[in-house]
Amino acid sequence: MKALSVIFILLLSFNGYATTKVTASVSQNPVAVGQAFTLEIVADDTLAASEFDSSVLLRQKFVVGSTSTSRQHTSINGESSTQTRWTTTLLVREEGNYLIPSFNIGGQNTTPIQLKAKVIAAIEPSKDQVRMEVSLDNAEVYIGQPVTYTAKIWVANSLDQANIIAPSMLGAKIEKLGDDKQDLEVIDGKRYRTLTRHWLLTPEKAGEFEVRGPRLSGLANDINRRARPVDIAAQTLSLEVKAPPASFPGTWLPSNDLLLYEEIQPLQSDYQQGQAFTRIINLTIAGITEDQLPEIDIDYGEDFRVYPEAYQDRTIVKDGIVFAQRTLNVALIPVNEGELTLPGWSLPWWDLAKDQQASADIAPRTITVVAAPVNQQLQTLSSNQNIAPEVIEKPSTSLWTWFFALAWLITMALLVWIIKRKKVATTAETALEQSEYTTALDDDYWAQFSAACKSGQMHQAEQALGKWIAKQELNSSFASLHKEISTANWASEAKEDFDLVAFFQQCQALKKQHQNKKEQGEAALSSLNP
Repeated sequence: MKALSVIFILLLSFNGYATTKVTASVSQNPVAVGQAFTLEIVADDTLAASEFDSSVLLRQKFVVGSTSTSRQHTSINGESSTQTRWTTTLLVREEGNYLIPSFNIGGQNTTPIQLKAKVIAAIEPSKDQVRMEVSLDNAEVYIGQPVTYTAKIWVANSLDQANIIAPSMLGAKIEKLGDDKQDLEVIDGKRYRTLTRHWLLTPEKAGEFEVRGPRLSGLANDINRRARPVDIAAQTLSLEVKAPPASFPGTWLPSNDLLLYEEIQPLQSDYQQGQAFTRIINLTIAGITEDQLPEIDIDYGEDFRVYPEAYQDRTIVKDGIVFAQRTLNVALIPVNEGELTLPGWSLPWWDLAKDQQASADIAPRTITVVAAPVNQQLQTLSSNQNIAPEVIEKPSTSLWTWFFALAWLITMALLVWIIKRKKVATTAETALEQSEYTTALDDDYWAQFSAACKSGQMHQAEQALGKWIAKQELNSSFASLHKEISTANWASEAKEDFDLVAFFQQCQALKKQHQNKKEQGEAALSSLNP
């Protein structure tokens, strides 16, 4: 009985698996040589796009265009169905018989398709008025110097199933540049629809090269609205690629224009020791892509703590010219005081307009760093000098003489005691006032620190904690905590994960521990000095 149940379950599994159907079809058969057509594969299941591999079609001498994948889910009368659809654009260049092989999709095989290609007279562009012109913005460049390749297409009536195959060149990287531009033009009284497409061609080897033009195919309608295939191959252009000059220092960087400048935020006459500021370096280079941007590496020495952020890179296309931009934000905290120097930076590059080496520079900048404010220590009062009575010896002494001498000594001693007592009272009063002022100032800084932590303001919390620490005689534990919040403030990743409330609780506990030790020490000192 158990065996029959297992067999029944297996049969159900096989039946369920067999319900998945996969079919392959083409948009037309036979097809015209040079005419684009589509291959469509449909699976009655939800499958990954990678299930279909179009590369096997290349071995069958097909020109393979782009492949799109779509999924559709329908529900009719409570029954749901799902389809995954792959659509690929194909083209054949020669007459003959072709085979679209079987594809294994989701464990199922499609039926092979026998395809016949015939030569059908294509419409001449001059008759149909479908034409394409190509150009390079520069026929002689250096290695790594991008050149813009432009193709412009004119269509008089309409062009369906249009497909453009990109230009090609050995030893170069080619990528589409920006969006296509569509427009309307009137030539000799006739209206044309135009499409302009740009590619960025970056040569990687020196020598003489040929750039094979793009290929345009599709179905064009003539005056009688008859669809005829169109297959246009643009002309081949020549490109000379020169090697960089042997005398050029550093990494090769060709450009028509380069802009390098810095910003200091905030910009002020002087900075306090431990006060953070930001140095922003902006670099814009014309005619290169983001992957060609140079590294910005500056050694600030031991005078600063340095917290650089990640590069902010972007590419801009303006009037057909490519600009690559890089921005570097560096948070700097001066460690020492005095006249400190922000190092300069020099970037060598090759000026293509003048065909000579150039240099972009950031000059060194000197800033003044003043010491952080600290609590003024109470000056030690000078000790009172004992006033020694002057004794005048007389040749002879009497009882009255000794009596007046003793009285004078007692009077002087009493006077010295009164003066000393008054000075001690004044000193104690001054010290008490200073202590009360210092305590009030300390409490104010701590209150600022507490409020900043509760409101999530990390920079204000760091500054208030630094001012409070400067007023105390503390161990290195608070200095470590201040360094921890300072590091988190200027490291963007750490700032997001920093728990400011937990940090305040940690500081509060350490402050209480320090106060307890201080009170215990004062109590012990009092017991030794009754």
